[in-house]
Amino acid sequence: MQELSEPLALTSSQVLLFTRFLGLNRVAVAPGVELADMLTSAGEDALDGVDRDSVRYLVHAHTMQHAAPPSQHMLEDVRRRLGLRNASVFGLSHMNCVVGLYALQIARFLLDGAHPDEKVLVVTGDKILSHQIHLIPETTVMGEAAAAALVGRDPSGDRIVGRAVDVLGRFYQCLSCPEDLRMEYKQIYADRLSSVMRKAVEDAGCDPLDIAAVLPHNVNRLSWKRICAELGIPVERVYLDNVPKLGHCFSSDPFINLAAARESARVKPGDLVLMASAGLGAAFAATVVQVGEGRDQ
Repeated sequence: MQELSEPLALTSSQVLLFTRFLGLNRVAVAPGVELADMLTSAGEDALDGVDRDSVRYLVHAHTMQHAAPPSQHMLEDVRRRLGLRNASVFGLSHMNCVVGLYALQIARFLLDGAHPDEKVLVVTGDKILSHQIHLIPETTVMGEAAAAALVGRDPSGDRIVGRAVDVLGRFYQCLSCPEDLRMEYKQIYADRLSSVMRKAVEDAGCDPLDIAAVLPHNVNRLSWKRICAELGIPVERVYLDNVPKLGHCFSSDPFINLAAARESARVKPGDLVLMASAGLGAAFAATVVQVGEGRDQ
């Protein structure tokens, strides 16, 4: 964080706020690495051992509305590099940092009525193109990372068992909202996020105490005590290990946290986990996943 204080014009008191109170320490950055390279790398990991001809769609879920100049045909380049010769490609945006979880629902719709072997590869990731989007004042510092989820019908994979999405359109101006709306958003944030998480748990037909781990966005650690109290989930079950390591990597956070929690044995096959995220513009999403024996699905 100290290295970013000068380029982000942070005062010593702001650095203290981000580190001591919000829990941020390091932030993931990838200077000199193109977004296409990040997405390709994440996609390769997700496709390891998979018949790539079975992938019918490649979906880039991105927070920033303009991921790359149209003339670059970036996603088509990623498709070629991954060898997805049967895949159609498209980008998905306008849901800000919940777009990754929302994309899982879109993938489900795309597979409705499809051949049982067909799959959708969802990739998430954004580059920080200016200092203006590197910082959400008094809230978080943005990082650069990519993730991928292969969605299909493999019974050994992770299984989505519940989901919920909520958008409050009156906050569409995001950081440009009038002061009264910005204050209102701060006041309702925790309640609305806990509400969408509760709806996802109800959709899964389980009890909040059945949730082995909450896998959130890495915005900060400040609000989770209140949110967990609202849900009836012990705060110790919130996976916050990556908040001080990565910062808030747009819509990739819940996917990164699922992989990290699995690798560190914080979750095991059969566990129910609750992936949750919120985005500027008052978008909220949550997904309940039962951890599988095999690769992420």
